[in-house]
Amino acid sequence: MTTEAAQDAEITAARPEDLPFIRETAERMRLDAGDLEAAQFITVRRDDKVIGFGRVRPYLETYELATVAVVEEEQGHGIGEAIARELIRRFPQDEVFVVTDQVEYWERLGFLRTEILPVELATKRDEACARFGRPDAVGMIYDRRIERLPGIADVYRAKHVLEGQIPRTPLLRNAHISRELGCDLYIKYENLMPIGAFKVRGGVYLASTLTDDEKRRGIIGASTGNHGQSLAYGAKLAGARCVIAMPEEANQLKVDSMRALGAEVEFHGANFEEARGWAEETARREGLRYVHHVNAPELITGVATLSLEVVEDLPDVDVIVTPVGGGSGAIGHLTIAKGIRPAVQVIGVQAAGAPAVYNSWRDRKLQRGPIHTHAEGLATGYAYFVPVKTFIDRMDDMLLVTDDEISAAVIMLARYAHQVAEDSGAAAMAAAVKLRERLAGKKVVVVLSGGNMTLDGLRRVLLENTP
Repeated sequence: MTTEAAQDAEITAARPEDLPFIRETAERMRLDAGDLEAAQFITVRRDDKVIGFGRVRPYLETYELATVAVVEEEQGHGIGEAIARELIRRFPQDEVFVVTDQVEYWERLGFLRTEILPVELATKRDEACARFGRPDAVGMIYDRRIERLPGIADVYRAKHVLEGQIPRTPLLRNAHISRELGCDLYIKYENLMPIGAFKVRGGVYLASTLTDDEKRRGIIGASTGNHGQSLAYGAKLAGARCVIAMPEEANQLKVDSMRALGAEVEFHGANFEEARGWAEETARREGLRYVHHVNAPELITGVATLSLEVVEDLPDVDVIVTPVGGGSGAIGHLTIAKGIRPAVQVIGVQAAGAPAVYNSWRDRKLQRGPIHTHAEGLATGYAYFVPVKTFIDRMDDMLLVTDDEISAAVIMLARYAHQVAEDSGAAAMAAAVKLRERLAGKKVVVVLSGGNMTLDGLRRVLLENTP
């Protein structure tokens, strides 16, 4: 609140005798006046008179930030924003939802429009549009986990935890590809990690933060492979149980790796999103800690050590090209590389056959998308708030690459870097080829994020790309 508005005003819990005023004001302002209970509301009072209010409305499966109002004579002084921020602080879950037709107002508070809503709120949105004369009503979301993104000091602490447990991967200039693309191109060889992918950084660091109770109960996640391997590797180091849900047609190389590390692998659904649903339900039912593949701050902190190594080894890097599946790796570059070297450009790359995050970044709205790509590490059908909001605020550019372009990059890396890259691991190289004119003359880092290519996958790429 402004100094003027805050004078003699305080935020307090609502009282039962406030409900008639709240109901009358909400109805007059065409706000949600259903199921009003004093215990849901906070109020702003001056001289014991209510001048604003808002509530956390509970549903069977979720909650909503709702019915925020300020009396007309007090508007324009930040009181509504103060109410909203206090409700966000008190919200019983990290994902904060609103259904509103005041999109610009909530965007100023950091919310994004979303097509991905809990069923009860999607129904409310549709009813607001169809029955209550609010055709512009939309769902919006804020996720408090964005406030826990790591800073440079956090990532240095993670670096010290990881030392001795996983290797520092090389960052090497490739002379042939540099000459072909007309830039100084360096490859960050994350395929040389113990599980063959960058994500192990996050799994090992997260495992180091588990409490004794969490180790006893165990962790669970959903994965197409590399996230699951990272959790399995970290859990083995920590002595914790680990359960991984995977799609039924999973990469057998990654399945075998997880089982060798002691993880329990369960197959559910035709794609990642269906496996994720099973994992979340199992976590609730059995009391396991569910580790989201994107939204766990500890994972992001561990993965961000990759970006720290890049800037330490190449302080004058101009451009970092990074694959984007859920987005945890790219967040690291946007928070750490840009934090250390603000001039660096970060370019994200998604598979054209799984463009949910790209479309969400472009449209500034969280969306689902199709999944039709061989690049299983990029096969994400949902966009999540933390990466998309970070991309909107900080990403220099994003682009899509086709499976054919990715396959050509797999061949390029095998021929000129002498490395086997999985499809998702080669996506950044495919983007660099596509952007060669833009990258000319610059120092460019391409992240080779993983090398878990099956023999069948490698055979497919070779047959499709060999004359």
